[in-house]
Amino acid sequence: MLLRRYIGNKSFYTQSAKIMIPLAIQSILSSSSAIIDTMMVSWTGKVTAVGTATQLDALMQATAFGIAVGINIFLVQYFGSKDYKNMRKTFGLSLISMFVNALVWFVISSFLAEQLLYFFINDSLVIIDALEYLKYAMWSFFPTCLLLSFTFAYHSIQKTYIPLYIGIITTIIHIGLNYMLIFGYFGFPELGIYGAGLSVFLSQMISLLIHIFYAYFSKQVFLGNIREMFTFSRGFILTVYGKVYPLVINETLFGIGNSMFVKAFGYFGKDVLESYYVGNQIANLFYVVVNGISDATGAMLGASLGKKDYDKASREADYFTGIAIVSAVTIIATIMIFSGKMVDLFSLSRPDIYQLAVIIVKVLSIKIAFRLYNVIVFSALRAGGDSKFLTLLDSGIMWSVGIGSTFIMVYILKIDSIVIVLLFGQLEQLVRLIIGFKRKSSGIWLNNLVHKIDYSNNNPCGGNY
Repeated sequence: MLLRRYIGNKSFYTQSAKIMIPLAIQSILSSSSAIIDTMMVSWTGKVTAVGTATQLDALMQATAFGIAVGINIFLVQYFGSKDYKNMRKTFGLSLISMFVNALVWFVISSFLAEQLLYFFINDSLVIIDALEYLKYAMWSFFPTCLLLSFTFAYHSIQKTYIPLYIGIITTIIHIGLNYMLIFGYFGFPELGIYGAGLSVFLSQMISLLIHIFYAYFSKQVFLGNIREMFTFSRGFILTVYGKVYPLVINETLFGIGNSMFVKAFGYFGKDVLESYYVGNQIANLFYVVVNGISDATGAMLGASLGKKDYDKASREADYFTGIAIVSAVTIIATIMIFSGKMVDLFSLSRPDIYQLAVIIVKVLSIKIAFRLYNVIVFSALRAGGDSKFLTLLDSGIMWSVGIGSTFIMVYILKIDSIVIVLLFGQLEQLVRLIIGFKRKSSGIWLNNLVHKIDYSNNNPCGGNY
């Protein structure tokens, strides 16, 4: 029976729930924090400024995500094979890579921020406010990147509840800092949009410090001394980066691609862009399910591949597809019913901007549903190291189909409705789904990667294995 292929047993759902539920709650906290940010900023009338400024943060995080996900392939498989010594070296490599990524984007934001912001919207008042936000917010690049290393390390050892607990504390702190620094309560100066940027940096820095102290005192398996974590052989680095660089390219192109959509939508003007930022922020809240399924798929498939249990990995990929089907139907129904109530939470300036935001949320529910299926494919290919094809599947199709069709509709066909552009732009997701599931079904991703590491000490960096 075909349906039975997508239904797992009780132990599968128990194990996946232990991973997905904390991840989903953590993502809800992150999305809620971002929504509260947007709500508080909407009370100052500067949603478009912050939304435009955060495009640089989104690009930074896209690259960081590619690094974290790529290195996490090895963290997961080392955990599955109980090779904790090399797991620590992998985590150390992740920290170094993340710091370098943050530094690159910090320098870019320091010297090129104004030019980059004008790329998205030609409005000098919006740019001035956006630069005020970035003055402090860009310092958060460093803790944000390093936090991703810790978060993915916990995901790899299937202790997703730890980032969740720390995330709860951080969210509470972030909201409190927003309240005090934006509006000047409890004796703090009223900093407005400056305060929003400073709040982001301080809350991320506090979260990083909590992670460091907790990991050290609880003796987490991925943490070791300086020599254990930061001594690598040339073969080790080349093998890990051989799988990482296609994912970094993919996520960077994907992040730039998302910014290109913002550039296209900026053609419709500040008011439409405000509706899009609000609608997209609400849609992001539902991506918690997408992220939860994606991370759980990667963790469980990676562990199975690390044990060379390829049949189990293949079955689990089908079971996650079944979860995606149920989740997609549920999310679309929820958004259709409650989209208006969710947009009501924002102080939008006019009724037409409000109505457009509601419609945008509904259209974006289609994108979320498609993405639920696609991340199963992404996680399977990523877990097995099929990263080059993943780059073509994800960012390749985004640029050729998604961005290409969007710019044709906006700049050549002169379609004056962002709703129509968004709706027909979902062709990208359909093409990706068809090609992706064919690749997944081929089984080419069923690989054990960690046995291929070259442990020879043939690099000045050294390292004994």
